[in-house]
Amino acid sequence: MGYIIIVLIMELMALNGQNLISIISVIVGVTTFLLGLFVFLADRKGLINQVFFVLTLNTVLWIGTVLVAVSFGDRETVLLFRRLAFAAASFIAFFIYYFSYLFPKPNEQYKFPLLAGIILTTLIAAMNIFTDYTLKDIGLSNGVQSNVYGPGYYIFIIYFFGALFVGVANFLGKRKQMNELELVQIRLVLTGLVVSGVLAASTNLILPKLLETYSTGQLGPLTVSVFIILSTYAILRHHLFDIGVVVVELLTSTMWLFILFRLMVDNSLQGRIMDFILLVITIFFGALLIRSVNKEVKQREKVERLANDLEVANEKLESLDVARREFLSFASHQLKTPMTVIKGYATLATDPVYLNSPEKMKQIAEKIVFSTDQMYRLISNFLDVRAIEEGKMSFIFKPTDLVRLASSLVEDAKSYASKKNLKLELASVLPSIIISADETKLRQAVQNLIDNAVKYTDEGFVRVEVKDEKNYALLLVTDSGKGMSTEAKEHLFEQFFRDGRTAKAQGTGLGLYIAKEIVKAHKGEIWADSLGEGKGSKFTVKLPKEHEGSN
Repeated sequence: MGYIIIVLIMELMALNGQNLISIISVIVGVTTFLLGLFVFLADRKGLINQVFFVLTLNTVLWIGTVLVAVSFGDRETVLLFRRLAFAAASFIAFFIYYFSYLFPKPNEQYKFPLLAGIILTTLIAAMNIFTDYTLKDIGLSNGVQSNVYGPGYYIFIIYFFGALFVGVANFLGKRKQMNELELVQIRLVLTGLVVSGVLAASTNLILPKLLETYSTGQLGPLTVSVFIILSTYAILRHHLFDIGVVVVELLTSTMWLFILFRLMVDNSLQGRIMDFILLVITIFFGALLIRSVNKEVKQREKVERLANDLEVANEKLESLDVARREFLSFASHQLKTPMTVIKGYATLATDPVYLNSPEKMKQIAEKIVFSTDQMYRLISNFLDVRAIEEGKMSFIFKPTDLVRLASSLVEDAKSYASKKNLKLELASVLPSIIISADETKLRQAVQNLIDNAVKYTDEGFVRVEVKDEKNYALLLVTDSGKGMSTEAKEHLFEQFFRDGRTAKAQGTGLGLYIAKEIVKAHKGEIWADSLGEGKGSKFTVKLPKEHEGSN
């Protein structure tokens, strides 16, 4: 392959007589075209790939017009190709502008900017080619050619830098929505865009105007290499487009075509035989190479996917392990506390002072009952979680009055709420809403929601609402409490999750998880909403009135 490249460069030097800068410009142009072609072939249906390919084609066209403009001495030819260079630069600016709306993720609304850009770019390009408004003529001073600009030159300057500015602004505006990999991709493309854009504009627009010579114009194509190198690094290093197989196929095909061309033009029989043998050998080994690379790429992709999946799984296991350790520590404390209380009051009950006082014995009994109830509910949660995980939680569905169920739970929780001076109320327009449910299990789920609302509300209210929505019933629990962050909302219904909104809040991290599983078993939905921390929360349960229940 290196031999082919050397031959091509020698042919270019022999046929066109290019100097070193021109040869490098040709290499940059060919590299730009190949890069665009690789990207396009990697995903022909991808809009980003298509736009990038057209952008590289316009860049190659611009490089070609600049090379012709600095290589020929005929005034008419030079004038035509310098005007074409302005037109090509117009479309480069437009496609950079368009590319910024698409990469790495498309903006939701880009069709209107696209239409406006097409109309404006077409007008600017037409002005550059068919009128002398931008470039009037080619001047000659001391044997050096220079551009004679018209007033349209300044319009073009505003358009060109305006398009680049909007493109840069679009890339910068996307940073908050990007992940780490996409941020790296944007930085690479953005750096190449800014550096190449500024250098190209300086060598082809600003310096020719200031120095009154177009000799700096031939440096323009070289500035594109910055963008090409950074884009190539982004593509190959960060896998914007998977082009490994495409590169091997193109290089192998080029070698086959080159040998086939030699076979066709070789006049000697011996040379043709050697070329034919060489062609057969290269086809055989080239096919093996393509197959090997294709297999290697697929294996690499599979390994990367497995590695990513393993990393995600490890992170999840680590977080679950931490949550379980915290839960076991917390649960042991929760179990120990009511048992200590029960033991303490039971000891007091044996004291003659308390035995002879019915009022004091009543207080002791109430404390023991409360602590026993706490421990019972805690153990019930543990057993329910195990039953859920093993798929052994049974449900008996029958007609249930959701309003009556909610009213009963509100009355039961009022003593708990009154201790915190909270207003707990039930709001229901209808006297009853009948649904098919397991009343015991659904009661547990709603009770968990009410307890959770009271737990995380220090002042204000907790409101329970029941609404009728055609084939569904809605139960809403709204509070004026601590609210929740977006991050907390994402994990709210997970096992062992306890929100750290307040150090005083107590819980096992199982209540909302159990509520979610019970609602799911009723073919319903449950979700939480909050405007943010300190702005309260609203839990919504949506239950079908009728469904096929199973035990």
